[in-house]
Amino acid sequence: MSTQYYCVFFADTERARPGGKDWDPVKVFMQTVGVVLVAGMSRRMGRFKPLLPLNGKPLIAHSVDVFFQAGITDVRVVTGYRAEEIREALSDRTVRWLHNDRFETTEMFDSAQIAIRDVLKDPAVDAAFLLPGDMPAVPPKILPGLIRKMEETEADLVFPSQGMKRLHPPLLSRACLELLAVYDGQNGLHGGFKACAGKTEYVLTDDVGCGLDVDTPDDYDSLLKIRST
Repeated sequence: MSTQYYCVFFADTERARPGGKDWDPVKVFMQTVGVVLVAGMSRRMGRFKPLLPLNGKPLIAHSVDVFFQAGITDVRVVTGYRAEEIREALSDRTVRWLHNDRFETTEMFDSAQIAIRDVLKDPAVDAAFLLPGDMPAVPPKILPGLIRKMEETEADLVFPSQGMKRLHPPLLSRACLELLAVYDGQNGLHGGFKACAGKTEYVLTDDVGCGLDVDTPDDYDSLLKIRST
């Protein structure tokens, strides 16, 4: 089941704003899913980064929880390398499991395409977020704003951004998902986004979490410093 947004988030109601004080009132009706891509082998890190600890739980749990904390309950996780350990780390969360059998020889786009084709099996889904599993610091509060922007502008793609620099996670309309489902993969997701060739919108943010992917030991150290402050 995809998540249909039909609730109202109130900026002045503590229990209704899990993202914090800066949330604006917004009513959204799009059925939206979250996709987390965690098939890679962590070669640059030298350690299996999805299971690295952060504030008492593994990084991959933080990444998945970005969606749950924003009220998105349809979350799909694409595994590959050490899939069983990922499943164990998320055993107390209800997610839809997908798997990239060719994780050793394919790229992130291939995992994204597996998820996209699965999402499109549900005709009720309007849009999907794509989030790499090594981005555990994305603020949940930004997701409703991205959905609202897509609803208001009928954009095909919506990105968080600093200026015109695209950050994560992008929100893809169903039309864009349909194009990516058959895209040949040239230049990966960047090439796929260009192939969508539709209207692109941006939601400005100064939150470093939207641009912090944990690829290297230095990235992990930076994350630990940010989350300890």
